[in-house]
Amino acid sequence: MTMLAAFMAENWRPIAIVVVLGAIATGVALLVHQRNAARAQAAALTAQLAAARAQTAACEAAVAKQNAAVEAMRKTAAQAALNAKSSQSALATAALKADAQADKQAAAIAKAPVGAGCDAAIKWANGEAKELSTW
Repeated sequence: MTMLAAFMAENWRPIAIVVVLGAIATGVALLVHQRNAARAQAAALTAQLAAARAQTAACEAAVAKQNAAVEAMRKTAAQAALNAKSSQSALATAALKADAQADKQAAAIAKAPVGAGCDAAIKWANGEAKELSTW
């Protein structure tokens, strides 16, 4: 052990320089490894970001397409409601006219001079509706 101590006492400066250079080389290797790992991670994250942006664009396109379809359906429904309202109004007007016509016919029948008995009623009906008298 004394020889080792004597060797180290005589050569401590070169040994210290070798230890410092070894530490520097180890630190540089560690930094290079971390740099390379960070670059790889940055490349992977860049690819993920590009994929996410592509997915976002696809989703936005799908949403726009669905919004257009919903808008078209809303317009169709609004037109159908307008048509139904118009049709309902026309039907109500026609129903009122038919009701008024029926009231007139009922009033005419109520005022019609129909004689007593079936023969008189048949004779009156044949006179009112000539096409029925040919049965």
